[in-house]
Amino acid sequence: MIGIVRIFRSLMPPRMFADVFKQNPQIRGHLTLETRERGKLRQRVEGDNIWTLTGREFIAELIALRASSPRTAFRDDRVAYIGMGSGVQSEVSDITSLVDPVVYRTGEFLARIDAPATFPTSGTSTTNTAVRFEREFTVGEISLGYNVVLTEAGLFTDGDPDDDWDYSATPTSFADTSGRAPMAYKTYEPITKTTDFNLRAIWTVRVV
Repeated sequence: MIGIVRIFRSLMPPRMFADVFKQNPQIRGHLTLETRERGKLRQRVEGDNIWTLTGREFIAELIALRASSPRTAFRDDRVAYIGMGSGVQSEVSDITSLVDPVVYRTGEFLARIDAPATFPTSGTSTTNTAVRFEREFTVGEISLGYNVVLTEAGLFTDGDPDDDWDYSATPTSFADTSGRAPMAYKTYEPITKTTDFNLRAIWTVRVV
Protein backbone atom coordinates (compact mmCIF):
# COMPACT_ATOMS: atom_id res chain seq x y z
CA MET A 1 0.00 0.00 0.00
CA ILE A 2 2.84 2.40 0.87
CA GLY A 3 4.48 1.67 -2.50
CA ILE A 4 1.25 2.47 -4.37
CA VAL A 5 0.89 5.77 -2.52
CA ARG A 6 4.52 6.69 -3.35
CA ILE A 7 3.99 5.96 -7.04
CA PHE A 8 0.73 7.92 -7.05
CA ARG A 9 2.42 10.82 -5.31
CA SER A 10 5.32 10.89 -7.77
CA LEU A 11 2.89 11.31 -10.66
CA MET A 12 1.03 14.26 -9.16
CA PRO A 13 2.00 17.83 -8.21
CA PRO A 14 2.38 18.16 -4.39
CA ARG A 15 -0.65 20.46 -4.02
CA MET A 16 -2.91 18.16 -6.03
CA PHE A 17 -1.79 15.15 -3.98
CA ALA A 18 -2.61 16.97 -0.74
CA ASP A 19 -6.07 17.94 -2.03
CA VAL A 20 -6.88 14.37 -3.03
CA PHE A 21 -6.04 13.04 0.41
CA LYS A 22 -7.86 15.70 2.40
CA GLN A 23 -10.62 14.22 4.49
CA ASN A 24 -13.67 16.44 4.15
CA PRO A 25 -16.70 15.41 6.20
CA GLN A 26 -19.74 13.99 4.43
CA ILE A 27 -23.25 13.37 5.73
CA ARG A 28 -24.53 9.87 5.13
CA GLY A 29 -27.89 8.50 6.14
CA HIS A 30 -29.13 4.91 6.30
CA LEU A 31 -32.74 3.82 6.77
CA THR A 32 -33.80 0.41 8.05
CA LEU A 33 -37.46 -0.64 8.15
CA GLU A 34 -38.68 -3.78 9.89
CA THR A 35 -42.15 -5.28 10.20
CA ARG A 36 -42.81 -7.61 13.12
CA GLU A 37 -45.75 -9.76 14.14
CA ARG A 38 -45.82 -10.49 17.87
CA GLY A 39 -42.10 -9.75 17.97
CA LYS A 40 -41.20 -12.02 15.04
CA LEU A 41 -39.44 -10.35 12.11
CA ARG A 42 -41.50 -10.54 8.91
CA GLN A 43 -39.80 -8.13 6.50
CA ARG A 44 -36.71 -5.96 6.49
CA VAL A 45 -35.58 -3.41 3.92
CA GLU A 46 -32.76 -0.90 4.14
CA GLY A 47 -30.57 1.45 2.17
CA ASP A 48 -28.75 4.78 2.07
CA ASN A 49 -30.76 7.98 1.70
CA ILE A 50 -30.29 11.33 -0.03
CA TRP A 51 -29.73 14.46 2.08
CA THR A 52 -31.85 17.13 0.43
CA LEU A 53 -31.05 20.79 -0.24
CA THR A 54 -33.49 21.63 2.55
CA GLY A 55 -31.51 19.38 4.87
CA ARG A 56 -28.19 20.87 3.80
CA GLU A 57 -29.51 24.36 4.43
CA PHE A 58 -30.67 23.18 7.86
CA ILE A 59 -27.16 22.05 8.78
CA ALA A 60 -25.48 25.18 7.44
CA GLU A 61 -27.81 27.45 9.41
CA LEU A 62 -27.61 25.25 12.51
CA ILE A 63 -23.86 25.72 13.00
CA ALA A 64 -23.91 29.50 12.60
CA LEU A 65 -24.86 32.34 14.96
CA ARG A 66 -27.13 35.18 13.94
CA ALA A 67 -25.75 37.40 16.71
CA SER A 68 -23.23 36.92 19.51
CA SER A 69 -24.71 39.36 22.04
CA PRO A 70 -27.31 38.46 22.95
CA ARG A 71 -26.53 35.00 21.64
CA THR A 72 -29.05 34.24 18.89
CA ALA A 73 -29.20 31.32 16.48
CA PHE A 74 -30.52 31.32 12.94
CA ARG A 75 -32.81 28.42 13.87
CA ASP A 76 -33.50 26.23 16.87
CA ASP A 77 -35.51 23.43 15.28
CA ARG A 78 -34.25 19.84 15.36
CA VAL A 79 -34.95 16.59 13.51
CA ALA A 80 -38.02 15.29 15.33
CA TYR A 81 -40.44 13.65 12.88
CA ILE A 82 -40.66 10.95 10.25
CA GLY A 83 -43.18 10.88 7.43
CA MET A 84 -44.13 7.82 5.35
CA GLY A 85 -45.46 7.61 1.82
CA SER A 86 -46.53 5.33 -1.04
CA GLY A 87 -44.86 7.10 -3.97
CA VAL A 88 -41.55 6.73 -5.77
CA GLN A 89 -39.23 9.37 -7.19
CA SER A 90 -35.54 9.71 -7.97
CA GLU A 91 -33.38 10.34 -4.91
CA VAL A 92 -32.08 13.77 -5.84
CA SER A 93 -31.16 16.72 -3.67
CA ASP A 94 -33.92 19.06 -4.86
CA ILE A 95 -36.80 16.90 -3.62
CA THR A 96 -39.51 19.16 -2.18
CA SER A 97 -41.94 16.60 -0.71
CA LEU A 98 -42.91 12.95 -0.62
CA VAL A 99 -44.75 11.88 -3.77
CA ASP A 100 -47.71 10.27 -2.00
CA PRO A 101 -47.65 10.97 1.76
CA VAL A 102 -49.86 8.81 3.97
CA VAL A 103 -51.37 9.47 7.38
CA TYR A 104 -50.07 7.47 10.31
CA ARG A 105 -53.18 8.22 12.32
CA THR A 106 -56.37 10.02 11.36
CA GLY A 107 -55.51 13.41 9.88
CA GLU A 108 -51.83 13.26 10.97
CA PHE A 109 -48.82 12.93 8.66
CA LEU A 110 -45.72 13.63 10.78
CA ALA A 111 -45.00 11.03 13.46
CA ARG A 112 -42.74 12.06 16.33
CA ILE A 113 -39.43 10.24 16.64
CA ASP A 114 -38.52 8.58 19.94
CA ALA A 115 -36.63 10.84 22.32
CA PRO A 116 -33.88 11.05 23.29
CA ALA A 117 -32.02 10.18 20.11
CA THR A 118 -29.05 7.86 20.53
CA PHE A 119 -25.44 8.18 19.37
CA PRO A 120 -24.04 4.85 18.14
CA THR A 121 -20.26 4.47 18.27
CA SER A 122 -18.25 3.76 15.15
CA GLY A 123 -16.38 0.83 16.68
CA THR A 124 -13.08 2.72 16.62
CA SER A 125 -14.06 5.86 18.51
CA THR A 126 -16.53 7.00 21.15
CA THR A 127 -16.83 10.45 19.56
CA ASN A 128 -20.43 11.32 18.66
CA THR A 129 -20.23 11.39 14.87
CA ALA A 130 -23.48 9.51 14.27
CA VAL A 131 -27.04 9.91 15.51
CA ARG A 132 -29.86 7.36 15.37
CA PHE A 133 -33.54 8.23 15.11
CA GLU A 134 -36.17 5.58 15.78
CA ARG A 135 -39.94 5.32 15.58
CA GLU A 136 -42.17 2.27 16.04
CA PHE A 137 -45.56 2.38 14.40
CA THR A 138 -48.08 0.14 16.16
CA VAL A 139 -50.50 -2.27 14.48
CA GLY A 140 -53.15 0.46 14.42
CA GLU A 141 -50.94 3.18 12.95
CA ILE A 142 -50.52 3.81 9.20
CA SER A 143 -52.77 0.83 8.47
CA LEU A 144 -55.96 2.43 9.79
CA GLY A 145 -58.09 -0.66 9.34
CA TYR A 146 -56.74 -1.39 5.85
CA ASN A 147 -53.47 -2.38 4.21
CA VAL A 148 -51.06 0.34 3.08
CA VAL A 149 -48.11 -0.21 0.73
CA LEU A 150 -45.16 1.97 1.76
CA THR A 151 -42.29 2.88 -0.58
CA GLU A 152 -40.85 6.21 0.65
CA ALA A 153 -39.93 8.06 3.84
CA GLY A 154 -38.57 11.41 4.96
CA LEU A 155 -37.00 13.00 8.02
CA PHE A 156 -38.44 16.34 9.14
CA THR A 157 -37.61 18.91 11.80
CA ASP A 158 -39.98 20.33 14.41
CA GLY A 159 -39.71 23.80 12.86
CA ASP A 160 -42.46 25.48 10.86
CA PRO A 161 -41.00 26.77 7.55
CA ASP A 162 -43.99 29.11 7.21
CA ASP A 163 -43.12 30.82 10.51
CA ASP A 164 -39.31 31.26 10.44
CA TRP A 165 -38.81 27.65 11.58
CA ASP A 166 -40.66 28.28 14.84
CA TYR A 167 -40.81 25.05 16.86
CA SER A 168 -43.19 26.19 19.60
CA ALA A 169 -46.30 24.99 17.77
CA THR A 170 -45.20 22.76 14.92
CA PRO A 171 -48.09 21.62 12.73
CA THR A 172 -48.20 17.87 12.10
CA SER A 173 -51.56 17.51 10.37
CA PHE A 174 -51.72 15.99 6.90
CA ALA A 175 -53.20 19.16 5.46
CA ASP A 176 -50.41 21.37 6.82
CA THR A 177 -47.33 19.19 6.39
CA SER A 178 -47.85 16.62 3.61
CA GLY A 179 -46.27 18.98 1.06
CA ARG A 180 -43.27 19.88 3.19
CA ALA A 181 -39.69 19.24 2.08
CA PRO A 182 -37.87 16.56 4.08
CA MET A 183 -34.32 16.93 5.40
CA ALA A 184 -33.51 13.40 4.21
CA TYR A 185 -35.40 11.17 1.77
CA LYS A 186 -35.42 7.47 0.93
CA THR A 187 -37.33 5.20 -1.46
CA TYR A 188 -37.29 1.47 -0.79
CA GLU A 189 -38.75 -1.90 -1.73
CA PRO A 190 -42.50 -2.00 -1.01
CA ILE A 191 -43.56 -2.83 2.53
CA THR A 192 -47.20 -3.67 3.15
CA LYS A 193 -48.27 -2.32 6.55
CA THR A 194 -51.23 -4.24 7.92
CA THR A 195 -53.03 -4.30 11.25
CA ASP A 196 -51.09 -7.49 12.02
CA PHE A 197 -47.67 -5.83 11.99
CA ASN A 198 -45.68 -3.25 13.92
CA LEU A 199 -43.33 -1.21 11.75
CA ARG A 200 -40.03 0.02 13.16
CA ALA A 201 -38.05 2.73 11.39
CA ILE A 202 -34.37 3.16 12.29
CA TRP A 203 -32.69 6.12 10.60
CA THR A 204 -28.97 6.61 11.23
CA VAL A 205 -27.16 9.76 10.11
CA ARG A 206 -23.35 9.75 10.12
CA VAL A 207 -20.78 12.46 9.59
CA VAL A 208 -17.83 10.68 8.02
